[in-house]
Amino acid sequence: MTDSMPFGAAVVGARVRQLRLALGLTQTELATRSGIASGSISMIENGHQEADGAMLRALAEVLDCDPSYLTDSANAGYDRPKLRAYADAPQRSVDRTLFDSISAIESIRSAGLRTLPVKLPLYDGDLNDDDEIDRIAADVRTAAGLDTDEVIPNVIRAAERLGCVVLPLDRELGRHWGMSLTVDGIPVIRVARPSHDADLDIPGDRQRFTVAHEVGHLVLHAGSTQPATPSEAARMEQQANRFAASFLVPGDAALEDLEAFGGRVTLGTLASLKQKWGYSIKAFVFRFRELGVIDDAQARSLYKQISARRWNKEEPHRPGTESAVWFGKALREAFPAEDVLGGASRASGLGRGYIERWLDWSPSGTARPPAEVTVLQPRQRPVVSSPSAGRVSRLPSRP
Repeated sequence: MTDSMPFGAAVVGARVRQLRLALGLTQTELATRSGIASGSISMIENGHQEADGAMLRALAEVLDCDPSYLTDSANAGYDRPKLRAYADAPQRSVDRTLFDSISAIESIRSAGLRTLPVKLPLYDGDLNDDDEIDRIAADVRTAAGLDTDEVIPNVIRAAERLGCVVLPLDRELGRHWGMSLTVDGIPVIRVARPSHDADLDIPGDRQRFTVAHEVGHLVLHAGSTQPATPSEAARMEQQANRFAASFLVPGDAALEDLEAFGGRVTLGTLASLKQKWGYSIKAFVFRFRELGVIDDAQARSLYKQISARRWNKEEPHRPGTESAVWFGKALREAFPAEDVLGGASRASGLGRGYIERWLDWSPSGTARPPAEVTVLQPRQRPVVSSPSAGRVSRLPSRP
């Protein structure tokens, strides 16, 4: 490579922009760190200026990649996440997650990792029919190898069995703890990892719900157009929430357990149900409201009790957070006789820092004493304590 050798402007521009956004850098920041004029950075990214060898080396050093990566024309196609839902998140954070995810899948392809077959069934029914959403959630449980009424010990592992690549997210995107998209035919879920900072930490039950919610988006909204209005975005979020609730706690199983615990929806009963299912107490209130077990007045009363006990911030029976295993296992299989990070870095053309971030599920921030957590176990049918225990009707059988 000589300093005067030009490269395809459009290819280099797209690569530079992708990695700049994946690292959360502005054009000005990239210009300052690389010693290239900010106007030239803009021209390069837009394909209006060719980069010679010296420029490529300077850009590659800042973007933590091999210079050859910037001249590689391989671009993965991707289905953008429903971005209007992230309107309350900084665009810089959304872009960073989006383009970092694209870079991860390109690296998986470059490294020749053996991906799992995608088993996600795609929904083609009425998105406004809650019963139909419940049915597709049951189908997805079956595709993940789960019994109809089984407690899911690890939701991230279940998503991986469905063929999803699950990668950590440092912090929430606005009010969201996760994001999902499809890159080169591979479903990708980003979900927050735990933090030692209480303001950034994600409880285990919230992380589980977030993963199930993002699986819902991938199933329900694959190929859907971007929502045009905030109300459309909110409706898509509600649909994904309904899917997540049915996926994590199937309606018949929830009603059966409620009956076994006495049939009355109290905070004590909800706490016991949370300890079993890894599903938040507040979410159970909403779940039983949508199942018709309690009415709006009862739900409001329970929410007030939750607030009075200060459970809005920290509920009892906190499940532990989860982490993905597929990526690390696939890397060890691909590079059994060498340094995994080094092998993946050489194969992808990206620095080791990228690979490390995609593997890192450890809590961020300064260490603190570990909180007591509840370990979820496979489903055990509770025994009705008394013949006089309250009765709850089961949901209609699936056709």
